[in-house]
Amino acid sequence: MAEKAQIELVLAKMKQARPAEFFKCMDETQAGIGAVLRLLYESSGTVTAGMISDSLQISTARVAVLLKKMSAKGLISKERGILDARTTVVCLTSFGAQVIEEIQNHIYRQIGLAIDTVGESRLLDFIATADELRSVMEPFTFHF
Repeated sequence: MAEKAQIELVLAKMKQARPAEFFKCMDETQAGIGAVLRLLYESSGTVTAGMISDSLQISTARVAVLLKKMSAKGLISKERGILDARTTVVCLTSFGAQVIEEIQNHIYRQIGLAIDTVGESRLLDFIATADELRSVMEPFTFHF
């Protein structure tokens, strides 16, 4: 069993390293507007709001809010479905495509820098260790 001093040392080192910051940019493309941009960019053809909901496993209400924000920012265009006016067909604008390309380029530069600085082997070891840690750590929620 780990001793208190060992636990405190690991906690202090984790606080110092702030590993969550390493993954922040990638996380932003896995949820919210970033995820919808990525989905639209990677899709070929027409995407409906329902398809976005199903693919990202988020509610249609959440998708509607995201699409409204994205439309207001000029990232997407929305149209009513030709065959079914109840559906919303979504397309990236050229500005939206530019934004997701910039995000992806940033992620590639950051990961490339990490590989060049730390080394691919050590980085893959870190990821394997993080996966191992995730499998043994239990989420904890306070109930007041």
